[in-house]
Amino acid sequence: MSSELQRANPATMRRDSVNHVFTLSANASGQVMVLICVGIFALMGMIGVIADFSFMQDQRNQMQTAADSAATAGAEELNYGDQVAAGKADAASNGYTDGAGSVTVAINNPPSTGPNASNTAYVEATISKPEPTYFLSVIGISTMTVSVRAVAYEGSGPNCIYVMDPTASSALSGSGSSSIQSGCGVMVDSSSSTAIVLSGSATVTAPAIGVVGNYTAGGSASFTPTPKTGVIAASDPLAYVQAPTVGSCAHTNFSLNNGGTSGSYYQLYPGTYCGGIKISNGFTNFNAGTYVLAGGGLTSNGGPTMTGTGITFYNTTGTGGYQGIALTGGATANFSAPTSGSLTGILFFQDRSIPGSAAGSTVSGNSSSTFDGALYFPTTTLTYSGNSSLNGYNIVVADKVSLSGNSTIGTNYSSLTGGSPIRGTVLAE
Repeated sequence: MSSELQRANPATMRRDSVNHVFTLSANASGQVMVLICVGIFALMGMIGVIADFSFMQDQRNQMQTAADSAATAGAEELNYGDQVAAGKADAASNGYTDGAGSVTVAINNPPSTGPNASNTAYVEATISKPEPTYFLSVIGISTMTVSVRAVAYEGSGPNCIYVMDPTASSALSGSGSSSIQSGCGVMVDSSSSTAIVLSGSATVTAPAIGVVGNYTAGGSASFTPTPKTGVIAASDPLAYVQAPTVGSCAHTNFSLNNGGTSGSYYQLYPGTYCGGIKISNGFTNFNAGTYVLAGGGLTSNGGPTMTGTGITFYNTTGTGGYQGIALTGGATANFSAPTSGSLTGILFFQDRSIPGSAAGSTVSGNSSSTFDGALYFPTTTLTYSGNSSLNGYNIVVADKVSLSGNSTIGTNYSSLTGGSPIRGTVLAE
């Protein structure tokens, strides 16, 4: 073999191989570092975007709460004031003043968009505000405008039993086997530790029961659900209803004994009854209108049968002084309130100027009796055991309420123009 033929030097080959490996390793390390840097940058960008959008969502939630409240405030003023001013004032109280710091608040009646755009019974509140960004400003997005919208209307309130005395013990009470089954909420304003007292096997069942103070239940008495204590007291929900005018006496000390038969009811007509109305036995129909009881109240004896559609009894003082309503369990009464007009839904209306020390009222017809309408005794005690008709409603607003039997409170206000006379705002959009 030629002496010039050189054999490969193993040591040189090892050095070349090692250098090649080092070169590949260095290249790989550089690529990894680049990828790590890119990954870190992307991760930081994602964190920045998430942080900015989380901030925007938080601001939007706060803004939506303010818009909901503003729409509700506007709806509450539809019939009584300036819904635009009310809505904007409410938004300002929640930190969003129209025109301050680029904030825009608009209150529209009817709404400008949406399914209720042409309905004047609805109020729309919109709020918008540019919010600063933090991480997104790096890529040139320094602000993002957050906008929210809410629509509310005034509908039937969620409660229909209001006990108004602010301090009384046993403001709402029931004993024996008395019960009330209500399709709407119960609100008791008393701050007493015994504001609600049930004993025996008495029961109160309603969608919600609220009391400013506390409650007790002895024996097998029960509540469904458990009352919520420490709630905020409610104002008189019927304070807006204007009292009827007391006219000159159409009758004085009117008394009817065995006045009619089942085939021929004795007919009574609206007017001012000085000294009240007393009915014993027989069959009597009250024609539609307002019956002003100027002293003497309304009393039934001997189990008469009484009917009346579209009627209101206004109980005030007068001849013989003030007396309460006294419809006892022996009477059959099927009464319903007006379905339109200024006294819509008001069946019994006690004069608000009557002192709390005055005689209370009892409305407790027999099991066939129905009272569709509001029983409004704002300063006196009502002892109640009555029902609504099958497709009717009851409302009880009194200083104190004592349950004397079994009552079913309906909530079908479809017969009334505008729904329940106790109004409540409802968010629609």
